[in-house]
Amino acid sequence: MTTFHLIHIVVGAWLAIVNFTNILTPTTLLGNNVVLGIVVALYNAYFLFVKSNVDAKQQEGQG
Repeated sequence: MTTFHLIHIVVGAWLAIVNFTNILTPTTLLGNNVVLGIVVALYNAYFLFVKSNVDAKQQEGQG
C-alpha cells in the first residue's frame, strides 16, 4: 500500500464520518467538502498526468 492509497483512505474516512458528527457547522462542512474535493482532484491529476503513476495500465494490443 502506497502513500497514495493511505491518503485516499484517510480523506475518504474523514468525509464519511464528519457528516454524521457535530464537529463542523453546515457552512464549514460545505467548505470542508469543497476544499478536500479539490485537493483530492489535484492530487490525482498530479499522479495521473505528471508522474504517469497509475496502478493499472493498459497493455499493448488490448482495448
